[in-house]
Amino acid sequence: MKKLISMITILCLLAALLPAYASIYDPDSQVMYVKTPDGKKLNLREEPDPNARIITQIPYGAEVLMYSDFVGLWVHAQYGMYNGFVKPEFLSDYPPSPFVPPTPRPTARPTAMPTARPTPTPPPTPEELLAREIGAARSLGLVPPGMQAEGNCTWQELDGLITNAIRLKNKNPAAIRNHVYLTLADYQAANAGAQFNIVMRGVAAAEMYGALIDMGEMNPMASHANDPYIADAGNIDLCQQYAGVDLDPGSADWRALPMLDMVTVILDHVSGVSGKPVMTIDADHDFLATHALTRADAILAVSRLYHSLHTGIGMVTVTHYRQANLRAQPSMKAAIVGKVDPGAVYEVIDIPKEGWFHIQLPNGTTAYIAAGMVSFMMN
Repeated sequence: MKKLISMITILCLLAALLPAYASIYDPDSQVMYVKTPDGKKLNLREEPDPNARIITQIPYGAEVLMYSDFVGLWVHAQYGMYNGFVKPEFLSDYPPSPFVPPTPRPTARPTAMPTARPTPTPPPTPEELLAREIGAARSLGLVPPGMQAEGNCTWQELDGLITNAIRLKNKNPAAIRNHVYLTLADYQAANAGAQFNIVMRGVAAAEMYGALIDMGEMNPMASHANDPYIADAGNIDLCQQYAGVDLDPGSADWRALPMLDMVTVILDHVSGVSGKPVMTIDADHDFLATHALTRADAILAVSRLYHSLHTGIGMVTVTHYRQANLRAQPSMKAAIVGKVDPGAVYEVIDIPKEGWFHIQLPNGTTAYIAAGMVSFMMN
């Protein structure tokens, strides 16, 4: 009898150790398998609550006996000697394939910060372009010392501008003007000269026509396409009358040519650097030949005339996207004597050997530039 009581006591104690939901026998239970999406172990909890105590963790793929009693979204399960609750979505009817961790994605490199684009420089205004052109004429040595860019140009100032252009073009610092349309005394005695004491535009054009001859263009009339509608002929004829020069078609003196012809030649000349005509007319083709010539007009006109006359074999334009080197000799081993900007235009004196051009610089000196840096146009 005592033995029977002892056995009953032991069985009661073992039953007390099982969880409250343990089932001794459930004909509807079935074996299932742990299949977590990340291959980790499945928590078996004491109560059907995500905050309940974890009894144990069931490995991925392990067998679990799932009972038929559901408690909300939880299922009653048995794993070995442990009895508790799991979420049914982590169980499978069939043994899962071995879990293969996904290939980790390469760490994304930090995106490089876009390079800040420099603020585009606004294009220069027409006034700024003219100021630069006048500054270049000064640097070249065309403008007489002390001559300002404001006000009207005098005969003496125009004479100095043209003389400097002739000296630079002929590389002779002692050269003088041989073809003068009006001397200072002639100009002061002229009808308009005595009244205004400033150079009229028509007279200035005639003086520059003579400068073309002094710079080596023996027949300026042959170097342009004569357009009879390019200027007001009556206005220019009036200027010739003011200058006091008589027309003489049969004369060998170039000054006896119609001033209209000389003005037309000058208007047809264009600077090889700026692309601007030596002198301009307005929309009505009025040259305004009897009007005064401003100092700025005179500087620009003589500078453009100087850059319009080519005495070499051709012209080169720098086409390299960066500055090109100028060298003392036609060789890549020769000393670099300067650099020139893209788009610059220079007169070619000769071609010493294949791949090189001998060019003249605006200051009268010469240098060599590689053919690969430029485009060439023969005169």
